Amino acid sequence: MEKAKTNWGVVIKISGVFVSWAIGSGFVTGAESMSYWCGYGIWAYPAILVAMLLHLFLIINLFKVGHERHFENPLEVFNYYCGEKLGKVFSVLALGLMFGAPVVMISGFGATLNQYFHIPSAAGSAILAVLAFLTIVLGLRKLIDICGAIGPIIIVISIATGVIYLFQHIGGLTHGIAVAESLPINRIAPMWLISGLYYTTCTPMHSAPFFTATAATVSNKKDAIKGGILGVCLYCLVVTIMTSAIFTNIEYLSTKEVPNLEIANSISPILGLIFVVIIFLGIYSSAVPSMLSMCRSFQKEKTAKYNIFAAVLVGVSLFCATLLPFSQLMNLVYGAYGVIGGVFTIFVFIRVIKDHKAAA
Repeated sequence: MEKAKTNWGVVIKISGVFVSWAIGSGFVTGAESMSYWCGYGIWAYPAILVAMLLHLFLIINLFKVGHERHFENPLEVFNYYCGEKLGKVFSVLALGLMFGAPVVMISGFGATLNQYFHIPSAAGSAILAVLAFLTIVLGLRKLIDICGAIGPIIIVISIATGVIYLFQHIGGLTHGIAVAESLPINRIAPMWLISGLYYTTCTPMHSAPFFTATAATVSNKKDAIKGGILGVCLYCLVVTIMTSAIFTNIEYLSTKEVPNLEIANSISPILGLIFVVIIFLGIYSSAVPSMLSMCRSFQKEKTAKYNIFAAVLVGVSLFCATLLPFSQLMNLVYGAYGVIGGVFTIFVFIRVIKDHKAAA
């Protein structure tokens, strides 16, 4: 049988979907770099490596299972890995994160517009909420097309911004790394290794339903997996660059709610404005998949009940996003789900080992 050729168009689109999903409010604003990486000084870099390797393991397996199983309900992925009884428990917990993560992202966009344009955070959050609702109504395939196009744009501009700032302030890199651990930064975990693990384990509870559904839309399983691998590698490259850029001026940037916007704006006011758009695209493309997965778990797409459910979900998310500051919301939601997702990741490891033995 002739070996199927790689469809690089599909690979790039899937990698774009991963990057768009991964670059949410935490990364694109810079708050994530502070909490997960910069607070640990030089140990930020091995922590990023740990996160990359674990992300690769999960994304390869989720795309493989999603393509082979074609789950009718996205939450069935938890039954596959954890069994029917525990699967239901994880499904409920996943629904909590599918709600909580978009709340954080909606809050993050409001904080960004507040810092740049000095408009009320609630108004900025409302803009994202309306666009999220419109996209959810369009459905999964349209969302994949949108996110696949957004990802490469975010990658290029984020890398360019980080590299420019890094070389402009390269003299401060060593000093920033040395003093980072002594600064009053809100760290996600007590040590760098746990932070690296948390960075990945907080994600599978809401990424598993979305990525298995995404893989089912691709005709060639290998194209989906290659796209996932490329997406993880590109994403971790950007994380490393932006973290290094923050280190160069960390004593100042650590006082800002949205440090990445401060970086872009210091290079050029025009780039600052462009980065506001990038922040919006990153938050949008990360928030909507979780909300869409939640809607698809309860209602069938393209129905009146689905649209009503989506409207209620978006409305409640917007209300909750106004209750706490963005940085507090991020650590509250992702800190808790880092532990829960870690338990689920163990089940994924166990299932992979069982499947490998069964195939031997």
